[in-house]
Amino acid sequence: MPEQRKVVTAAPENSETPLESIRSWVTPTRLFFVRNHFPVPEVDLDRWRLAVEGCVAWPRRWSFDELTDVPERTVFATVECAGNGRSFLSPHVHGVQWGAGAVGHAEWTGVPLRLLLEEAGVRPGAVEVLFEGTDSGTETDHPEVMPFARSLPLAKALSPDTLVVYRMNGESLEPRHGFPLRLFVPGWYGVASVKWLRRIEVIDRPFKGYYQSVKYTIQRRGSDEGVETVIIGPMEVKSEVLRPRSGAVLGVGPNRLTGVAWAGEEAVARVEVSTDGGGSWGDAALVGPQAEYSWTLWEYLWEAAEPGEYTLLARAISASGKVQPAGHDPLCGGYLIHHSRPVVVRVEGARRSADQPGDLAALVYDMNAYAEENSRLPLDVEMVFFGGEGI
Repeated sequence: MPEQRKVVTAAPENSETPLESIRSWVTPTRLFFVRNHFPVPEVDLDRWRLAVEGCVAWPRRWSFDELTDVPERTVFATVECAGNGRSFLSPHVHGVQWGAGAVGHAEWTGVPLRLLLEEAGVRPGAVEVLFEGTDSGTETDHPEVMPFARSLPLAKALSPDTLVVYRMNGESLEPRHGFPLRLFVPGWYGVASVKWLRRIEVIDRPFKGYYQSVKYTIQRRGSDEGVETVIIGPMEVKSEVLRPRSGAVLGVGPNRLTGVAWAGEEAVARVEVSTDGGGSWGDAALVGPQAEYSWTLWEYLWEAAEPGEYTLLARAISASGKVQPAGHDPLCGGYLIHHSRPVVVRVEGARRSADQPGDLAALVYDMNAYAEENSRLPLDVEMVFFGGEGI
């Protein structure tokens, strides 16, 4: 039976990438996780328009064909749901009970938002850009129907890598991923990348909408030892052990551990692995590109000398030196769950293991093949590979 997403809730759909099936850098679209707050809206592309309005000199409504005539840009990036890993928290925290799979890595193609804002002429005094989706619904504590909406600081909206996207992994967006158009904010949690985009409004004040005042906020310790409310934005540094899984029975001898790691807007610089519950650490081998916005695969060859129970941990370090923490910060509630999560395995003396390092050359080729294929696209297309370097 072919691999499938793991359904967490059916209506609206919230389903996970099967991380144990990861074999390459790019996550196939059919396996890419889905996070929906409301039912998928039906969009008539002939009648659909994207409004750009607010604190601008020249408001405009764009048709889909007009948008696809604008020079496009491509970014490879990992995106994670801000609540990924919530089911592992104790005590229980309300919300979608994600395992580890609300994350994936893909190729995102569309128009730089900056070009649309420049076309509209942003007026002095603008501070944020508001994005509204076509989807709408209610929440238990908000019985009135509302559209899904989020905002970005103007500086992030003007980043050359912030896109309004119409293709994912080289194909038109599927309805579950935001057809015909979604915002994509590389390096930020998925909530920022509003799907089924229909309206962009430049505003002169901070947006106080439900999904960044009631939901998707955390508490942070301030300099005066108090706490302040912070809107969820950039992704944190994180790693996951993919193989072996908790409860696995291994043999005495060399055992190959594998996983993925990411660091939001940064590249992953190192991954460290512990096989004794955090008492000591060794460097894993990073596989493939280490690039901003993007996850990297890693592997570690562990020589299990004696039978027994072992606690495995992995921790990622970003390019700027941010280290994945050992525990979850309770001020984050059910969000930003990026601590090292233990994987408990048993080594049996009656078994013998003779794992070898993976064929890194073949895996790197597999991870880069997708990018190399896209390098053959027409030269009038503005491309960015690995989230930053132009070709």
